[in-house]
Amino acid sequence: MDTSCVGCALFPHPPIMLPEIGKGELSKMKSTVEAVQQASELLLAQKPDTIVIMTPHNLVFRDGAAIFPEPVLYGNLGDYGFPELTMDISTDMELSEEILRQSKDILPLHRIDRKWTDQYGYALHIDQGAFVPLYYLKKAGFHGQVILLSPYFSHYDQMVELGALIDRAALRLHRRIGIIASGDLSHRLLKGSPNGYTPNGAVFDRIVMKSLKLQDMAPLKTMTESFIDEAGMCGLPSVYFLFGFLHHMVPAMPVYSYEGPFGVGYGVALYLNQDSAPAPRPADADVRVHLARQSVSYYLQHRTVMTIPADLPEELTETSAGAFVSLKKHGALRGCIGTFLPMQLNIASEIIHNAVSAATRDPRFRPVTLDELPELDISVDILGSPELATRDQLDPRKYGVIVMSHARTGLLLPDLEGVDTVEQQIEIAKEKAGIPAHVRPDLYRFTVTRYH
Repeated sequence: MDTSCVGCALFPHPPIMLPEIGKGELSKMKSTVEAVQQASELLLAQKPDTIVIMTPHNLVFRDGAAIFPEPVLYGNLGDYGFPELTMDISTDMELSEEILRQSKDILPLHRIDRKWTDQYGYALHIDQGAFVPLYYLKKAGFHGQVILLSPYFSHYDQMVELGALIDRAALRLHRRIGIIASGDLSHRLLKGSPNGYTPNGAVFDRIVMKSLKLQDMAPLKTMTESFIDEAGMCGLPSVYFLFGFLHHMVPAMPVYSYEGPFGVGYGVALYLNQDSAPAPRPADADVRVHLARQSVSYYLQHRTVMTIPADLPEELTETSAGAFVSLKKHGALRGCIGTFLPMQLNIASEIIHNAVSAATRDPRFRPVTLDELPELDISVDILGSPELATRDQLDPRKYGVIVMSHARTGLLLPDLEGVDTVEQQIEIAKEKAGIPAHVRPDLYRFTVTRYH
């Protein structure tokens, strides 16, 4: 079936689920934590480009859902006594605008950006409903873009329509998306609960989980408005939103869990689309290549260099090295810029800046456009420290070469197609530097670790 969704999941979002907050209490919800960890890893294995999160704890309107198309969003859990738990996310602005375009005249969708918040005095933030799922996704290795939405509580069927609309928008942009329906179930499962108690809380949870297990909305439709209100929940609109994607998938359900240890129902369900093969570009498999692609995308959308994402490996944020970023389109070079010595504070920043330069400042090519980005294969070369060498110590397959003569410097990466001898390697590097053919330059060699 035609769908852009590689997987969708229901995740709970209690802050106590985070080890920094829950500590010893985490043992009481072990099944939930393990299910969310497993679901995060399995979802990311499908290589989504963007994660779309529906959270009921951000700004909610009486007449429609909302989307938050702000380039960067920030949040922390200071309201729960942990202001040091912070997070920032980059928004997929291109997909956000396409969703807004498609929703026009079809269903109400409020645009909540900086202009809106400045006008109405509302602070944009990552709420707990997004923070907790993203915490586990980031721990599992997610470094991509996000779209944040809040639901429409008064019209559940519109949530299904919104899910299907987002699927179409992502399909149009050839964007692989993963969906997180964030929501807790009944908050009234135990006597003495701060939210009150009703035996119908457990009934509500059984109905929702049955519907998810059967992948059938029929059980949900049996619940009356008064029954839903009595259960005291926040996650039902997110469940309906999830069904907007399930209807277009051939789903397998590798993760399914439920428990209510603190009087609140925590349901976890993951669906992977069996018709969705992992992303074909091996370039997306490594964090360095993903960072380069993310940097180009961000620059083309915002015309400014992105900040370093949180949760990158320490080897990228604590060490420095020269780096080259190469872009190819249908096998042909589309841009290549790099530095043989570090110019930035760390490797991550080196990659971010050189990726932008490769896409927009290589004098041999016109600047890359945003529409081209999905067609580009990206590789990142991390350079070892240059060392003085003789011709006999060069090997065009193993080492790159740097030629220097007075103020002129040329560099050639190793293992390039058509460069088979040391003489070819040196002559090409001299030509790039503008060093006359008769001049014998100083030679340096360096190793390269290439990431595709």
